[in-house]
Amino acid sequence: MIITVLKSSFLLTFLTTGAFLLFGYIYSIIEKRNTKYLLYTFGSAGILFTGVIGTTIHELGHLIMCIIFKHKITDFQLFNFKGYKYEETLGYVSHRYNENSIYQQVGNFFIGVGPIISGTLFIILSFRLLLPHMYSLIDIQNYVNYLNEVNLGNIILLFFSLCKSLFLMLFNIKNLSNINFYIFIYLMTCVSTHISLSKKDFQNSIIGIFSIFIIYFIVCLFFIIFNFNLNDLLISLMNYNIYLLLFLSTGLVFSLISFLFTYIFYVIKK
Repeated sequence: MIITVLKSSFLLTFLTTGAFLLFGYIYSIIEKRNTKYLLYTFGSAGILFTGVIGTTIHELGHLIMCIIFKHKITDFQLFNFKGYKYEETLGYVSHRYNENSIYQQVGNFFIGVGPIISGTLFIILSFRLLLPHMYSLIDIQNYVNYLNEVNLGNIILLFFSLCKSLFLMLFNIKNLSNINFYIFIYLMTCVSTHISLSKKDFQNSIIGIFSIFIIYFIVCLFFIIFNFNLNDLLISLMNYNIYLLLFLSTGLVFSLISFLFTYIFYVIKK
């Protein structure tokens, strides 16, 4: 029985946290390149130009999650206007929590990955508000159908299908006369170049993962003792991952498009 509980707890924990950590790592790789190209092309002005919005959205992700999980916010700075040229930290959120509260311990994970949530939501919302016609052309239900069975093949299919649809819509000659298109590209570049997780963000997230595992262990034990169907819980988490993968893949596609724009500027100057 304990072996079954442990296996189920590990699986549920992975389903809850794995996608966030994987995409956080990929975002970090892309952002390092983006920052390199921005600095080479525009110098510190490029960091200021993108960081005011991008870093603010990043730190708001931490801040909102702190509020949701009832952490005590001791200090925060959404963007470091005075020291952005010299200091590695463009913004920060300092917080404390009750170590005896498992809810607040779980919050460490979501506070750590908060910038991925806030950044992706901001990009999708900007897309919907600034380019509503193109947004309506994306058949969300069609992408969900790709993931009816969660496997590597379907995930890859989803990602490339999203890439193709978004590239064809954005790199359209009709957009050249649309001011909203340029505003959207700017906002997307701002957020995409500052969406990744720092080393400290990853460390905070790992602290919360253990608490998530403990909760799932208790829940799985409860299900088995009282003969509830544990598969229902697993299926629910699978469905959660379908939408989470769609959500994160959309943000990642925009991040790659932003990377392409910064690389083009880099090549032109070089």
